[in-house]
Amino acid sequence: MTVVSLRDITRDHGSVRALRGVSLDVSKGELVAVMGPSGSGKSTLLNIAGGLDRPTSGTVTVGGADLAGVKDLAALRRTKVGYVFQDLNLIPSLTAAENVMLPRELDGVRTGRAREEALAALASVGADQAADRFPDELSGGQRQRVAIARALVGERSLLLADEPTGALDTVTGDEILRVLRARCDDGAAVLLVTHEPRYAAWADRVVYLRDGLVAEASEVRMESAR
Repeated sequence: MTVVSLRDITRDHGSVRALRGVSLDVSKGELVAVMGPSGSGKSTLLNIAGGLDRPTSGTVTVGGADLAGVKDLAALRRTKVGYVFQDLNLIPSLTAAENVMLPRELDGVRTGRAREEALAALASVGADQAADRFPDELSGGQRQRVAIARALVGERSLLLADEPTGALDTVTGDEILRVLRARCDDGAAVLLVTHEPRYAAWADRVVYLRDGLVAEASEVRMESAR
């Protein structure tokens, strides 16, 4: 079952064309890594897949819904799409649990239930002991885990991760990829942007972008990465 589908996507930023007719499908239970040099369009592709940006042309569907016709994209993201931002975007005045609870509370979930779900999400990434601490009291790896827990909370079917291991050491990076892989194996679709071949090795497929075009796609998942 296809969770996210991009068809003939172009994205222009003024006179610069960031994406040039890119098509990509990601299915339930599949982890797809996107690689390529800086400026190749990786983050733009992720933003469009998650409805954070709109394509200049082409179509994007998430869970069968054409995003061009979705009036409340924020609501769709809260319920179906989890996003791990490159700079994390944690709210410094909220505890780890409160950061994870926020999208659920915004979606109308009662505080008690939202906290239960947040604690479960934090536990799933090994960050439950950080629940009542603020972001500036946490290590880089702990903050990354909190950001991933926020993306996982609820029943989202699509997880988008933009360089989630960029500021982490190798051991912590491997642990983060293990969490993403487990979520994927539980049935979510995961789209991962990375520069690191060792992390791309966790994927079922790798898509290479260059100058806004798909230059190559390959199945490269290696069992030794797990």
